[in-house]
Order: sequence, then structure tokens, then C-alpha cells
Amino acid sequence: MLRLIFRILITMAALKGADILLPNFNLHGGFWTLVGFTIVLGLLNWIVKPILIFFSIPLIVLTIGFFYLVINALILYFASVVFPGVLSATTFGVFWGSVIVSVLHWLLTAIFRGKRD
Repeated sequence: MLRLIFRILITMAALKGADILLPNFNLHGGFWTLVGFTIVLGLLNWIVKPILIFFSIPLIVLTIGFFYLVINALILYFASVVFPGVLSATTFGVFWGSVIVSVLHWLLTAIFRGKRD
């Protein structure tokens, strides 16, 4: 349970970081709204993303992995459609926002994970 809360907090921090860094990626709402949006994003990453990756393997191979970034942007866009009013961004804002969220999530997880036994 603590691991799930940790992942939600890390994703929220990454989303807020993208909100601060990008002028065309704006998050609206308070803390609990962002928690709900993060949970929706996590569920879409868990359920929809593997299906999208499976059906787009040829495109991912053909573009040397670039299409994987497009899939991340699509998942972020789908989350904004499922949970409306939280994210307002342009197409490039969603794309670069997903890149920044991915990088910040990886970085924050590496920093705060600590040493495992």
C-alpha cells in the first residue's frame, strides 16, 4: 500500500513539474483533483498502454522507439478526456508534457527509491 501511495505522489510531482516547466501544459484543480487524475493516468497506463504497445510494435520498431513517446502522449491525452477539466494543453504540450513526466518520474523514483535489500 505504501508503494502505491509513493508511486502516486511521484507521478503527481512529475505532472506538477511538467506544469511548471511547460507554458502550454496546464493543470487545473486542487490536490484531490490531481490525485484523481493521477489514479486515472495510472489505470490507463496499466490497462490500455500494454494493448497499444502490442498493436504498435511494428511502428515502434520502424521508428526506433519514437512511437513509444507518441503512445505516452496518447495515454496522457486519454486521461484528460476521462478526467475532464484537469489538463489543458496543446498537442505539442501533451507530447512534451508526457516526455517530461516520464523523465521526471524516472528521476524521482531513482532518487527516492533508496537502497533495496
